[in-house]
Amino acid sequence: MSRPKICIIQYNSSRFLTRVDRSARTLAEAGYEVVLIAIKDAETDEYEDRGDYVVKRVTLASRRLPARFGLRVLRFIEAVWKTFRAAYRERADIYDARDAEPLFVAHLAARLRRAKLVYDSDELNLDRNKPFCRKRWWRFLMRRFEGFYARRADAVITTDHGRADVLVERYGIPRPVVVLNVPDVFDELEPDLDFRKRALGDRRYLLIYQGVLIENRGIPEMMRAMPLLPECRLALVGYGHREAEYRAIARDEGLTDGVVFFDAVPFERLMRYTAAADIGMIPLIPAVLSYVYAAPNKLFEYMMAGLSVVVSDLPDMAKVVTEERIGTLIADPTSPESIADAVRRLIEGNESLTDVGARARAAALRRYNWAFEKTKLLETYRSMTES
Repeated sequence: MSRPKICIIQYNSSRFLTRVDRSARTLAEAGYEVVLIAIKDAETDEYEDRGDYVVKRVTLASRRLPARFGLRVLRFIEAVWKTFRAAYRERADIYDARDAEPLFVAHLAARLRRAKLVYDSDELNLDRNKPFCRKRWWRFLMRRFEGFYARRADAVITTDHGRADVLVERYGIPRPVVVLNVPDVFDELEPDLDFRKRALGDRRYLLIYQGVLIENRGIPEMMRAMPLLPECRLALVGYGHREAEYRAIARDEGLTDGVVFFDAVPFERLMRYTAAADIGMIPLIPAVLSYVYAAPNKLFEYMMAGLSVVVSDLPDMAKVVTEERIGTLIADPTSPESIADAVRRLIEGNESLTDVGARARAAALRRYNWAFEKTKLLETYRSMTES
């Protein structure tokens, strides 16, 4: 008897999305045949064997054209057609749309193949940190598009409890399955001491931010807080379209003594960087609803690495931090003074950073890890393949 087949569809190259990779490997290890359909970019191949599953990327001829509005529409139409053709050829038992963009393709392929449809919503797609998400016409169309397919999905999965509540209220669907974006268990995580030496310099405490360098992540505010924390240095590890701007801010405002930039690195190496720091930073600005209800993967990665944390006072993050007593909350992430105050309260608290970090590590091993969360993912898929 052949294994049930799952076809995951996403509209990017799938180079850095650890959550997608983790889910695909888990499903493959559970006995499913897993194929990921993605979009090829200049850094990736059309076919990639990741051991447990394969990635098949479609090449868009229109990517070579200028990024004007009409040509972006043409590019999207080409992506829809080519990803549908690739997905339909897979003859899958379950089609899994990663976020809203591939929902039409996944739904159509599922119906034509008499298969099941899963909608895995990493974010609130009406409320993402993108300029076009504020346009009324786009919100009008996306609300109806997403709602139509979410109500027809056999299962909806999301990453945070707050986001699940919003989807229920917005679309009148059964409550989505919440699968937190947490890391695998690292039994032994050796800190990268060379990274610590380069990042820390002559300071006492190393603060780390890992992730994309874009707006509304509190990065300029965090950088401007560093002169208020002369015993600390901030390491920014990642990439993004605001990186050059943030480097210029550090240079032009004389912040380079307290801030150091590092390029993005593979996940295993990143975790060694993280383990070498003292405090994990998430000064997320609640500019959009998707950020209000965020519990980002970096929070749980900091915990797994044994770091105390300083995060914005937002519902899902604050619940974890206060219940587990693993750090302090930033009252106003738009204020460098508020960020510095939260760091100072942690450093000058009654417990050492080592003790707080040990408690964070214990919570990650006990509850906030993939071994715990993946059971909900597997139960969701089994309910569809065994019915």
